[in-house]
Amino acid sequence: MTASGTPKAKPAPSEEPGLEPPDSIDAYPVGHRLQEDLFQSLVESADYTDGRTPLPARSGGALQLATPEAIRKAFAEQWNVLSHSLGLGVDSDKAFQGVRDLVMYDIPDGTRSTLSVPVTGDVDADAGLYCLALVHTLASLGARTNVIMTHTIYNRDRGPEETKRFLEILLKGIDPFREYARRHGLAIHLEGIREGYELEQEFNRAFPMPSHAKFDAHFLLDYEEEWFLSPDGRALLEALPQIDVVVRHTKLGISGGWIPTRMRKAAYVYSQNGTVHSNWNFSEYAAMVAVTYLAKLLNEGEALSKTYASIDEIKARYRDREIRLRQKIVRLTPKPRKLFVVGSPVGLIQVYA
Repeated sequence: MTASGTPKAKPAPSEEPGLEPPDSIDAYPVGHRLQEDLFQSLVESADYTDGRTPLPARSGGALQLATPEAIRKAFAEQWNVLSHSLGLGVDSDKAFQGVRDLVMYDIPDGTRSTLSVPVTGDVDADAGLYCLALVHTLASLGARTNVIMTHTIYNRDRGPEETKRFLEILLKGIDPFREYARRHGLAIHLEGIREGYELEQEFNRAFPMPSHAKFDAHFLLDYEEEWFLSPDGRALLEALPQIDVVVRHTKLGISGGWIPTRMRKAAYVYSQNGTVHSNWNFSEYAAMVAVTYLAKLLNEGEALSKTYASIDEIKARYRDREIRLRQKIVRLTPKPRKLFVVGSPVGLIQVYA
């Protein structure tokens, strides 16, 4: 007691830096969360291979994908080349922020367009692995959702043999997607599955919704543009995100794959490359996403809501586009294997990757 009768405050017990007091209620939960995070990272790493390997991500029949760190590094390097070559003034950090909100719609074309599948390879399985590797690339770069055209109802018009062929391709894609989705918290939305669809039960068993989805992948099955004409079809369209960029492989059109109400402001990328996984490496996947984001960036504000700042802007665009017939070629690597073409308000851009 002091002279005034007030009690003296006891000195605080000494603590070693970084140690929790013995009665802390947070010590166990923190350690538990660290163990959970470590376990989750180990689970996810089961799908990863050495990020320095330029080969397609398959080994011994098992899917092996580049690590997210390797994919992000490849994206950053290629984006910086794009930004510098085109005078965008957008660094890779800003590009990563932009990719978070990027919605890419991919229309593959590969099983009979590409002859690069190894002799011992399975071209049908290769097509499904392309889709999985693309989803993995987008998720690794921070995107949150995408749309992939799996097949249209028009494919059935080619007869029962063609129908059997694409159903076999889909069936072979179930196992790798199921395991990846389980380990990585991937929510797979199969838009167009209806009662009587041949693989309905297999799909429903393989892809339950995760409790907390880290990425939402939308796959269109039996798609037809006429969905828009019926209430049920319009409900399916409403389940899709608004699309920023459509990427079409080996063809310069979107016939059969146009999505009413979801593509009002979408930009377009032409990819002169077939879509089988053995035809791509992780750096090329990252380059495709970089070009896709470039298309979104260059065409923002151009569709439906375009306003010009001044007559000088109109004159400058006209001069570049129609007098100079401006085209720009960007090489991301000395020996490219991929070609992407992007339209911009002032001319054409070809990107070799």
